[in-house]
Amino acid sequence: MYEHTKEEYERFKAWGMLTSLDLIECDPKKVESKETIEKWIIDLCELIDMKRYGEPHIVYFGEDPRVSGYSAFQLIETSAITGHFGIGPTGKKGYAYIDIFSCKHFDPYKAAEFTKKCFDAKDYKINTIYRKASFQEESETEKGRAISIGIKKLLEDVKTPYQHLQIFDTVYFGKMLVLDGAIMLTDYDEFIYHEMIAHVPLLVHPNPKHVLIIGGGDGGVVREVAKHKTVEEIHLCEIDKVVVDMCKKHFPKVSSALSDKRVKIFYEDGSKFIKERKGYYDVIIVDSSDPVGPAVPLFKENFYRDLKDATTDDGIIVTQSESMFYHRELLKEMSEFNRRLFPIYKYYHANVPTYPSGVIGFSFCSKKYDPMKFDEKRAAQLKGLQYYTPEIHRAAFALPKFFKDLIKV
Repeated sequence: MYEHTKEEYERFKAWGMLTSLDLIECDPKKVESKETIEKWIIDLCELIDMKRYGEPHIVYFGEDPRVSGYSAFQLIETSAITGHFGIGPTGKKGYAYIDIFSCKHFDPYKAAEFTKKCFDAKDYKINTIYRKASFQEESETEKGRAISIGIKKLLEDVKTPYQHLQIFDTVYFGKMLVLDGAIMLTDYDEFIYHEMIAHVPLLVHPNPKHVLIIGGGDGGVVREVAKHKTVEEIHLCEIDKVVVDMCKKHFPKVSSALSDKRVKIFYEDGSKFIKERKGYYDVIIVDSSDPVGPAVPLFKENFYRDLKDATTDDGIIVTQSESMFYHRELLKEMSEFNRRLFPIYKYYHANVPTYPSGVIGFSFCSKKYDPMKFDEKRAAQLKGLQYYTPEIHRAAFALPKFFKDLIKV
C-alpha cells in the first residue's frame, strides 16, 4: 500500500498524482453554499502549497435533483482542483465528489481530513494514483545508467535484517522482485535466467546427484534443478528468510519446487556454509544478488576457493556474474583468479529484457568438464523449458572480442 510520502513519490519517478475524494453525509447547508466552497478551495490550496491561477469558478446547475448542485473548478500552477457538491433528492444528506490533480507532490490524507472538516462530512472514501509512475534501477558501479519500468502498485516494501525488499505489480512485466534497488526477477522473463544458470552445468556434468544453490531464495533455480532426475539432493542456502516467504506468497510458480522432498533449506550465510562441506557437491550454483550489501563476499577470490573445496573431484560451479557491458573491472578481476583456481574457466551469457543491460552473465568453473560437451539426450527429456536449447547452450559461450580480450578466455 502506498504511503504517498514525498520520498515514495520521487522514487516512483511519477509525473503527477491524482486524489479522488468522495465525502459522505456532509452538512447540506455547507455543500449548498457557494461561499463555503470558495473558501475551501482557497484554504486548501494554501494548505497543500498549490499556487492558484485565477479565481475559483463555481456554478450551480442541473434540473434533476439527483445531480443538481454546485460544480467548482480551480486552475492551479501544476494542474487543477475540481468538485461537484449537492444534497440529492431527499435534501437531508449532502455529498461531494472531488478530484485533486497535481504534477507535484502533496499529502492526500491531509487534504482529505481538511475537506471533511470544512463540509462536516461523516466520512470519506479516498483513492490516490500516481501518473506515469515507474521504478528506476540505477547501477551502483555505473552512475548515470538506469532502466525504468512502469508500475501499477507497490505490493511489498520491507526492510529485512539484511536488505531492502520490494515487490511491485508492473504495467507490462507482471510482478517484480527488487532487492536493494536492483531488479531480481519479473514474472515476464524469470525463466530465462533460471534455466540458463541451472541447466548449463547440470547437463555438462554426467551424473549430478548433490546440488547446492547459494542465494536463490525465490526458488526459481530450485525449480529448474528439480527437473533433473539424476539429482538426489538439493540444498538451498539463503541468508534471508523473508525473501523465501515473500516469493512463496507472490511468485508461486517460481517457488513451486521448494516443497520437493529432495529440497532442504538452510537459512545461513553461504560464504560460511560451504566451509563446513568439503568435497560434497557435484554442482554448486550461486544465484546471488548484485555485489552490494550481503552479497559482496560472493564475488571475492576466497569465496571461489571455498566453492572449489566444497565440490567433488569432478565438480562444476556456476555463479551469477553480472553484465559484460557494465561490470568490466569486476569481471576482469574475477576472471584472473578463476583462471588460477580452475582447470576450466569460461563465461557465458543470456538475454534478460528486464535487466539494465538486457544481458546477464555467468562464470563457469569446472575441475574436469568442458561446457561444450554436454548431454543433449537428457536436455531433450526436460519438461517445460522456454529458453534453453542445445543451440542456445553453445551460442551462450560466444563472446564479443572486447570482452574475450578483457577476460582472456
